[in-house]
Amino acid sequence: MNIEQLAEKLKPWMQVDTWHTAHPKDTERFHLALKSAFSEFGNSIGYDDFKDAMEHLSKELPSAKLGTEYLTQTIERYASKAETISGYLSDVKI
Repeated sequence: MNIEQLAEKLKPWMQVDTWHTAHPKDTERFHLALKSAFSEFGNSIGYDDFKDAMEHLSKELPSAKLGTEYLTQTIERYASKAETISGYLSDVKI
């Protein structure tokens, strides 16, 4: 997996200052970014790929201002969510 290319698919979600919140619009952007990533790379994208791509992006986006521990935990949480969605899509062959 090309992490930079995956990061570009996640960028529309993570470039918004509030990407890490539970606001409905942030959740919608997260799902749209995943849809774009799955359309480009297929449904089998793993946790480590999502995590690496988000960490790559976090260095250049507003989230770099977040506390290190909070940012790490948030990236891990979203990488896990993304992997779960990926697994579901792979299981149902969507």
